Amino acid sequence: MKRRRLARRGVVVALLGVGTIGIWAFAGEPPASGLRRGSDDGVDLTVLSYNVCFERPDASTVEATLAQGADIVFLQETNQAWEELFDAETVAPLERRFHHHDPDGGLAVLSRYPIERAELRESPEKAFPAWCLRFQTPEGSLDVLSVHLHPPIVDDRLLWGYFLTGERRAREIVAHLECFDGPPDLAVGDFNEEEGEAVDHLASLGLLQAQLAFPPVERTWRWPTELWELSGRPDHVFVGPRFSVASVHVPQVGASDHYPLRVGLRRRP
Repeated sequence: MKRRRLARRGVVVALLGVGTIGIWAFAGEPPASGLRRGSDDGVDLTVLSYNVCFERPDASTVEATLAQGADIVFLQETNQAWEELFDAETVAPLERRFHHHDPDGGLAVLSRYPIERAELRESPEKAFPAWCLRFQTPEGSLDVLSVHLHPPIVDDRLLWGYFLTGERRAREIVAHLECFDGPPDLAVGDFNEEEGEAVDHLASLGLLQAQLAFPPVERTWRWPTELWELSGRPDHVFVGPRFSVASVHVPQVGASDHYPLRVGLRRRP
């Protein structure tokens, strides 16, 4: 999410002049505390989703990302500069895949487990692509939808985007899910909405927002302005019925306007 993007809940919009200048104050979810909720004891899998910001390639962000020790890392807004920072030697022994989509639609995955499938899905709304992924883990295959959904912007106007783009993200989710026979085990990434039609659709399929397992739900995006700091919760890890959520962590690290979202999972019997 860039400075012009917004989340769905608790939003106050002020329009100044002919152009659209959005000023938001968010209420409800607290900012990231940096504290881990739940426990990593006995987890079978840890995943991390992180919009690294295409404008801010930074070695310290790479170091902070890898320091979280996740088994699988899903990145948004990557580009050639980020791929060079997350080079094969730096991320070893993790396998890495990058797909560039200039300027800000790139995706990447770093995995401790073999990547058996990486099917790229173009957006039906002519926005950012998604990845349908399958990993081979010691406990069996793992299907994951990795996304960066349509931003809440129409013709560079946030007010219109706030009201008019929810259906676009919902259409993207429905189209991307067609690459799986049923709901995936995980759906992760920058959804560009805290709540909305895309989020509701995944919930209707039986997938749980990981942060809901350990409230309070924390914000994962912030942008300082001269008046105040804008913030929201566009980043999600959705978990299917094969797993339970053991831990959630929003560490306050990195140079991006987002924080990473790390989730520990246990396989259900």
